[in-house]
Amino acid sequence: MSPWWAALGALIGTALRQPARALLPAPRQAHPLIAAVTLASVTACLFWLLAWRVGVRPELLAYSALAAVGVPLAAIDVLEQRLPGKLLVPAYPIVAALFALAAIADHNGTAMLRSLAGMIFLLVFYLIIALAAPGALGAGDIRLAGLLGFALGWRGWTTLIGGALLGLLYGSLTGATMIAMRRASRHTLIPFGPALIAGTFTALLLYTK
Repeated sequence: MSPWWAALGALIGTALRQPARALLPAPRQAHPLIAAVTLASVTACLFWLLAWRVGVRPELLAYSALAAVGVPLAAIDVLEQRLPGKLLVPAYPIVAALFALAAIADHNGTAMLRSLAGMIFLLVFYLIIALAAPGALGAGDIRLAGLLGFALGWRGWTTLIGGALLGLLYGSLTGATMIAMRRASRHTLIPFGPALIAGTFTALLLYTK
């Protein structure tokens, strides 16, 4: 199934290029061909990995929807250091609905409740970090954390905590690397969205049986 699912990911990534491009000001927009190839290839790769690790299970749709929206969100955050609500907010009901369908199909209400708890946990966790270290995280990062917590919580508390810690680790390494390369200073805002998304999918792929 993985090759077919990867092909679907490539099509979805290509389709989302224009909506994502419209959320960026003209000076920040990459060349259309480069943007299309990048979004299509990264989304296809994530779809392939998810199909390989999750298999033909109802939650594959929810994880894939998260990947489809996560890739353009990460790209926009890298280019403009923001996570647009027009893309992030609609993802909540879509991902939640797909997990709800998975819960019904598997008769697994416990996983759905754990997903809701995971969403609240990561929202509060990253809100505390934002309050403790002003400027480290933005409102978009906190909103994104809730969505990621929903997906991580479905798999279990170990996956949830692992994804949260990996996201912080990736973000810290990104900041340290940029400072070492003199591309940023200690006061430069670092886009944390891509790190949080990468941490989430690393944990999902590592802890999925």
